Amino acid sequence: MNARPHFSGDRMTYLRHSLLLAALALLSACGSGSSDNSAANSAPAAAPKTVVQQKPTPAVVDPIDKMPRAVGNGKPGAAVDIKYEFTAKPEVGKPVELQIALIPNAGVDSMQATFSGMDGITLAGELTASVSNTKTGEPYKHSLSVLVNRSGVYYITVAVNTQISGASLGRTFAIPFVAGSAAEAQKPQAAPAKDATGQAIQPMKAQETTR
Repeated sequence: MNARPHFSGDRMTYLRHSLLLAALALLSACGSGSSDNSAANSAPAAAPKTVVQQKPTPAVVDPIDKMPRAVGNGKPGAAVDIKYEFTAKPEVGKPVELQIALIPNAGVDSMQATFSGMDGITLAGELTASVSNTKTGEPYKHSLSVLVNRSGVYYITVAVNTQISGASLGRTFAIPFVAGSAAEAQKPQAAPAKDATGQAIQPMKAQETTR
């Protein structure tokens, strides 16, 4: 007969404790994994971010930029620019508003403008404009009422005197326009336009004086 192994009481107790600890560790590991998986499965999925595309801001257009320039300010070194616009097409016998923008260039301290018409048109309103402590590039607006007596090609004279570092600089401009039918407008006018001093001017040429 084979002899059965003999274990002492202390050794049997040690083995039982070891098996019990191993079983408890296994159960603890299984429970922890199950809890972690459950938590992971129950977590809500993150919602996808919505990308909002912003529309580009449209560029702001200054209405003065679209206004035509008065004839005579194309010469380099002009102290002031003049732009203008009629609120409606000039018609015979109907007064129409003329909007004018006086725009000083660098160095101008103050400016004075005088407006005059030629034979066949009548101007109403304030026929002079004076601006002191001017700012470079700032448009200073002025308005007149223009009444055309007969069809034709006309121009309004703007005589501007500017003060630059104590010196006076004069410049004359013309604002051309047509009233009535094209055929009648081509007829020459009897009297030319005159500037503030009463001298006749050419609509396509600028006059400049200094004092």
